[in-house]
Amino acid sequence: MKLSVAEQMRQMDRKAIETGIPDIVLMENASIKSFYKILEYYGEVNGALAVAFVGAGNNGGDALAISRHLYNNGASVFVYMLVEEDKLNPSPKTNFEIIKNMGIEYKLVENEDDFNEELVREADIIIDGIFGTGLSREVGGKFKKAIELINSSPAFVVAVDIPSGIRADTGEIMGVAVEADLTPTFALAKPGHFLYPGREYAGNVEVVDISTPRYVVDDFEPDFIAIDEQEIILTYRDATAHKGNFGHLAIVGGSKGKSGAVIMASKAALKMGVGLASAVIPESINTAFESSILEAMSYPIKDVDGFFSDEYIDKVLEFVADKTAICFGMGLGITESTKALTRAILQINKPLIIDADGLNCLSFFVDELKNRKAPTVLTPHPKEFSRLTGKPTKDVLADRLNIVKDFAKEYGVILVLKMADTLIATPDGKIYINTTGNQGLATGGSGDVLSGMIGAFLAEGYDTLQAAINGVYLHGLAADLAVEAGITYESLTPTDIIGFINEAINFLRS
Repeated sequence: MKLSVAEQMRQMDRKAIETGIPDIVLMENASIKSFYKILEYYGEVNGALAVAFVGAGNNGGDALAISRHLYNNGASVFVYMLVEEDKLNPSPKTNFEIIKNMGIEYKLVENEDDFNEELVREADIIIDGIFGTGLSREVGGKFKKAIELINSSPAFVVAVDIPSGIRADTGEIMGVAVEADLTPTFALAKPGHFLYPGREYAGNVEVVDISTPRYVVDDFEPDFIAIDEQEIILTYRDATAHKGNFGHLAIVGGSKGKSGAVIMASKAALKMGVGLASAVIPESINTAFESSILEAMSYPIKDVDGFFSDEYIDKVLEFVADKTAICFGMGLGITESTKALTRAILQINKPLIIDADGLNCLSFFVDELKNRKAPTVLTPHPKEFSRLTGKPTKDVLADRLNIVKDFAKEYGVILVLKMADTLIATPDGKIYINTTGNQGLATGGSGDVLSGMIGAFLAEGYDTLQAAINGVYLHGLAADLAVEAGITYESLTPTDIIGFINEAINFLRS
C-alpha cells in the first residue's frame, strides 16, 4: 500500500487540478465518499445529532460538505467554525456559503468558552475537520479545547483525512490529537495512519477515491509503504518437489541457559517451509535441543563454559559454507569468542540474517558490514539498534524514521526495527511499515521466531526484501490469529506464534 507524506499529497492534488479537475470537485468527491463510509460504519443517520468542527484548510471544507450530506439525510447538524469566514480558502468558503443558505446552525468560535460542552457530549456523530495533513506545530488555544471536547464525547468520531493533532508524516501527537473511530483518507493513506502513536488514534482507516487521475497515483513513487496482504508473495509447491527445492538453513546460536532461542528459531523455520534446518550449537546444549525438536538436525560444536570457543570457529564456518542461508545470533551470548565468530560469519558469502546477541557482538565492528557481498538482514529491537548506531535509545525512538533509513543506506542491509509498528528499511531509502501484530508479541523469544521465519524465506530463495516483508507480516498475523482464537495478550507465547503460522498462511491463501 503506497503511502504519501504531506508534501507529496499536495503535489498530487496540484497535478489533479492541472488536469482540469477543480479543487471543489475533489472536495465534493471526498465528502460524498466519506459520507458513504459513515453509513457503512455507523449506520442510518436519520435522527442523529451530528456536530462538525471546521478549521481553515481544505479539511474544514470537507467537513462542511459532509455536514451537508448528513443534514440532507435526516441528521440534525451543528457546525463549529474555528476560523473566520474570510480566512477560508475558496472551496471551503463556497461550502460554508451553502451551509448558511441551507439554514444549518453554526457558531463562530472565538475563544475556549464558546463551545457548548453539553451539546458535544450529546452528539451521536462528530466530524473532525480541524487540521489536515499539513500540521507541523503544537496544538493550543481553542483548537486544543475542541480536540479535548471531541475526545470527551461518546459520539462516533469521524476524522477527515487524518485525526487532527496527528502529524501525517510521522504519526506524532502534536500536543493533543483526536481519537477517531473512522478516518476516511483521500487517494492514498499517510504514514501517520500506521506509525504509532497515530495508528492508535486513526481508528478504521479507509482509503477512498476522490477522482485523482489514476496515472497520478500509479506514477507516484513512495518513500513509505504499508505492508498489507498485497505485499505478500507466497510460492506454491510443485507436486514433484522435494526437500532440496526449499533450501537448507543453518541456524547458528545458543549458549548454556539459552537453548530455547535456537529451538524456537528452528521450529519457526520448519513451519515456514524450509527444506532442511540444521542448528549449529554449543555441544553442552545439544541434548536439550535434540530432546525438544525432532525435525531439525543439530551440529554440536565443542564449547567452553557453554559458549562457542575460538578453537572451533573453523568447524562452524566449514559447516555453514555450503548451506543456502544462515540465521545467526539468537541465544549466542557476548564473549570474545562469540565476537570472533560473528566477525567470521560476516565473511561467508551466503544470505544472512543476524539477530539478538549476534547484533550485540556486531556492534563492536559494525563497519565490517560494508564489506559483505551477500544479502544481509538485521532484526534489532530499539536497544540493540542503539548499540549498532552508537546513539542513545531515546534518540533512536525520537528520530527512528531517519535513522533506520540512513543506516540501511550506509551499510547496504535490509534493516528490520522491531517495534509495535515494525519498520523495514531498504538500501534505496524506502521504509515499509508493518500492519499486523499486537502487544502479545512483547515477550522474550518472539524475535527468535521471527528470525527463523525470515531465515526460512531466505533459504527458500526469496528476494531479500520479500523474505523480510513476508516474515514480519506473517509473524504479526500469526499473533493476531492466535488472539482471535482466544489466547490473551498476556498468555501469548512464542510457541503459540509458531503454532499459528499454518493458520496465517491459510488466511492469506484463502
